[in-house]
Amino acid sequence: MATPPPPPAPTPEVFDVVIFGASGFTGRYVIREALKFLPPSSSPLRSLALAGRSRDRVAAALRWAAGPGGAAPDLPILVADASDPASLAALAARARVVLSCAGPFRLHGRQVAAACAAAGADCLDISGEPEFMERVEAEFHEAAAKNGSLIISACGFDSIPAELGFLFHSRQWAPPSVPVTVQAYLSLESDKRIVGNFGTYESAVLGVANAGELQALRRSRPRRPRPNDTYPVPEEEERVAQNKRTQGNSRQIFENIRTQRNSRQTFGKLTGSGMHK
Repeated sequence: MATPPPPPAPTPEVFDVVIFGASGFTGRYVIREALKFLPPSSSPLRSLALAGRSRDRVAAALRWAAGPGGAAPDLPILVADASDPASLAALAARARVVLSCAGPFRLHGRQVAAACAAAGADCLDISGEPEFMERVEAEFHEAAAKNGSLIISACGFDSIPAELGFLFHSRQWAPPSVPVTVQAYLSLESDKRIVGNFGTYESAVLGVANAGELQALRRSRPRRPRPNDTYPVPEEEERVAQNKRTQGNSRQIFENIRTQRNSRQTFGKLTGSGMHK
């Protein structure tokens, strides 16, 4: 009697979100926030997995994120290393969205983005490193577009507050007026002498040390066309007339100020110098 073939292996579960670099400084905080969105929350997030080089360190980060006295949920832990492309490919194949928290990204982020672009998984990272972001776009845009993958950088603290501030500011203008430039200012307050972590410091040092590579990358890529205006632009004649009216008004204001200043000087000579002698 013939031996029946073995049953097919079960299809690995695909998770809504996988946090890669979960045991790192930022990764732990991402876990802590993500736990708030798991069931019974009304959030659409239904499945979450954690990933990193060490299963034990990721498990410790999960316990920390659950808080003192809190019971850590039983979340799947995937072992993956940025230096092991096969492990990253397996991770990306089981994720709808990868939250990439392992930096410096010029050292550890490119491989994650490549795996996600190839697998069609979306990838969000917390990088603030211009060379990494521009190089990923240059290398993986076509593959990501072909496979339906979104790769979005600059999703960290150094970017999101500024972008939210820009969006808020832009919405305060009534069309066709638009802001030309927006400057963002950030103030940090802490009871500790050092604010930040070594990974952020390392990213900054590597970025400055390799600034020439960023310039070379930009020179090697074609210059992008300027975007089309999305607000109504007056006809050329009206624009010229408006400029002339503005210049005329400016000259008139200047003349008025100069006349007032001369009048004050004359009045001072006639009154101030004689009254105090």
